[in-house]
Amino acid sequence: MYQYSYADILADDADDARARERQVLDQAVALLLHAADGAPGSAEESKAVDFTSELWAVFIKDLAHPANAMPDELRASLMSIGLGVMAECSRIALGTSRDLAGVAEICGIIRDGLK
Repeated sequence: MYQYSYADILADDADDARARERQVLDQAVALLLHAADGAPGSAEESKAVDFTSELWAVFIKDLAHPANAMPDELRASLMSIGLGVMAECSRIALGTSRDLAGVAEICGIIRDGLK
């Protein structure tokens, strides 16, 4: 029979959470890059922008939660990045920007930092 400490279980949960975060960021990057190859205002672009905006809204909500154990400075930096990504997604949705690749790059950098 295996016995695990509470700390081991919490570490596994954190590792699982990071893996899920990497997966959804992978999905955002893939959607954004696919949309970048398509026409402005396409359904693919709309799907990529909506997915990415909703993803960052969830991240920001989690980062802002008082129980989040991440250091305050890092949380603030990530929230600022997320707000910037969401603002750029809004500009793309409005047709005033087409920087899908730039948003994908930012998401990829954050994803890579979760390893």
